[in-house]
Amino acid sequence: MRRLMPIMVLFTTAMAGTPPVSAAELTPFLKVITASAGAPGRIACRDIDLSMQLKKDGLSPDAKSPVAWAASASQLATYLAEGKLVVAGDAAMLSQGAGIAIIKEQGKPVIIINPKNVAASGVTLSDALMKIARIR
Repeated sequence: MRRLMPIMVLFTTAMAGTPPVSAAELTPFLKVITASAGAPGRIACRDIDLSMQLKKDGLSPDAKSPVAWAASASQLATYLAEGKLVVAGDAAMLSQGAGIAIIKEQGKPVIIINPKNVAASGVTLSDALMKIARIR
């Protein structure tokens, strides 16, 4: 069994797909999303690494923002209960209520929007953002 373990880890890693979008890669997208949502540069965020990167890049982690970054299912549920537009790094969270996902495809970040979930948040996104995103 010990010999199989490294192979199983390698297989699981390969099946997981591309790595998540890094905090440094996220901030330009979050700037566009928060501006589009009427909360320029403000986003609720409980992820320490991302919060530090946000501050470095001129954005403000703000619990009162109508837009929130969810790094986990529990954060997603909390932010949805608060009526926020939730942005996540996992497209699977779109089926759980997130309005926007930022993922990597072919090594590049891509924005995916679920219009039904965005509408449920009460936040209106600009047409410009809708044009550059993939709608799901």
